[in-house]
Formats: sequence, C-alpha cells, structure tokens
Amino acid sequence: MESNEKLKKYLDHYDAEVYTSYTDDGNCSFHIYREDTADGYEVFIAKYKDDSVNIMDDLYYYEHDLNKVIIDKVHDGETIYVDDDLWNDLYMEDEFVELYEEEYEDWNDDTE
Repeated sequence: MESNEKLKKYLDHYDAEVYTSYTDDGNCSFHIYREDTADGYEVFIAKYKDDSVNIMDDLYYYEHDLNKVIIDKVHDGETIYVDDDLWNDLYMEDEFVELYEEEYEDWNDDTE
C-alpha cells in the first residue's frame, strides 16, 4: 500500500481531514501556520479558526513541537489546515504512515 493511501486510511479512521493549500483554509476548523514577529523571528501558530491568537496557548517557537498538536487534532477528528511547507518540513505524511503501521492491526481487533 502506498504512503498516501495509508495517510488517507489513518485520517478516515479518526474521521479527520488535513488540508495543506491556503485556498482550503476556510474549510478547516483548526489552523497551523507560520508568522513572523515584528523583529523578524519566525513563530508558529496553532489555533481554532475563529479564535484570536493566545500567546500562551497558540504560539510555538519550535516547529517540531507541532507534530504532537497535529496528531492530537487528527485523533480529535478535526478538519485541519497545515501550511504546506510546514507539513513537508515536519515530514507529517511519514509520521502518519508510521502511526498507521503501528495502529492498524488494533483497529481490526476493535471491530471483531
């Protein structure tokens, strides 16, 4: 099975969707994207679409911290927008393929 098929099956299992095109961000309840600070630093925002940015809860200095956020939101069944470059930089498809391979046998046990 190809990696994109494993990703789709994983998302389907959790009734989640992930979009990486900015043109689809309006379809998503949760957004993860890059921003620049006034003094030129790159930070990462992970928040619900209609919420204001809460510095304490929604702002990340390190992009690698977002892997867990993305996985948690998938497990919650959210429809997520993740900036395309960020998705690729985090190797999220590979991450979900690994999770699929770890979990899919348990899914079959749950249905029996």
